[in-house]
Amino acid sequence: MIRTVFLMLTLTLAGLGLPASAQLTSGISGPEVSEGKRAAGYRAAYDPDTNGLAQRVHVDYALNGRMLVRGVIHARKTDAETVDFDYAQAELRWQMTPDGARWASGLRFDARLRDNDRPGQVSLHWLNQFRLSDTLTARFTAIGTVQTGSNRQSGTFLQTRGDLGWAIAPDIDVGAELYNSFGRTSDILPLSEQSHQIGPFADLPLTDSLSLRTSALFGVTSGAPDATFRVFLTQDF
Repeated sequence: MIRTVFLMLTLTLAGLGLPASAQLTSGISGPEVSEGKRAAGYRAAYDPDTNGLAQRVHVDYALNGRMLVRGVIHARKTDAETVDFDYAQAELRWQMTPDGARWASGLRFDARLRDNDRPGQVSLHWLNQFRLSDTLTARFTAIGTVQTGSNRQSGTFLQTRGDLGWAIAPDIDVGAELYNSFGRTSDILPLSEQSHQIGPFADLPLTDSLSLRTSALFGVTSGAPDATFRVFLTQDF
C-alpha cells in the first residue's frame, strides 16, 4: 500500500517550480471554500542544517460559498534579527466546481510585497482535488509566478505541489506531500540544481476548532534543503 501511494504521488506531481525556500511555510491549498469560513493560522518551519526558522500568521475570511480572501504576514530569522519581516501577501481563492465534486478545481491569485528593494511577486494557482475513495484524497497545484518591483528577475516561474492523504479516523489524516522546483520556464535548471522535497504529514484535531498539521520535508536533489520540519496550527471561528 505504501509503495503504491508513493508511486502515484510521484507520477502525478512531477513538474516545474520556483526555487524552494530553506524554510517552506507555504502549503498545498485545496480548491473548496466553506461559506462562513473564518479562521486564523500560525505556521513555523525549521531547517536544522542552517538553524533557519521561518514563521507566518494568516487570517481567512470567506466572502461567500465560492470565494475566500486571506492575508499573510511572514517573518524569518536572519544573522542580524531573530524575527525579521519577510513579506506581506494578499490572496483570493475561487472555487470553480460544485460542492462535493469528485474532482474539485479552483484558482488562487496572490500578490506579495517586500521591503529593502527585494522583488515582490504575483502568482496564479490552479488548485485541484481528487476524491479517489471514501478515505483517499489527492491534491495537486500548478503555480505560475512573475516577480515585480526592484531587482526582479524576468520570466515566468512555475511550481507544482501535491499531497496524497488517507483518512484513518474522523478528522485525522496521514499521508505524503511533494514540492518541486525547476527554475524559470525559459531556463530549466540542471537536475543537480533543482529542488525536490518529499515527506510525511499528519493532520489531527486538538479541540473542536483548533487543528494541527505536522510534517517533515526531505530533499531528494542537491538543490533542496536536506530536511525541514514544520508545524501548522489553524483556529476556526
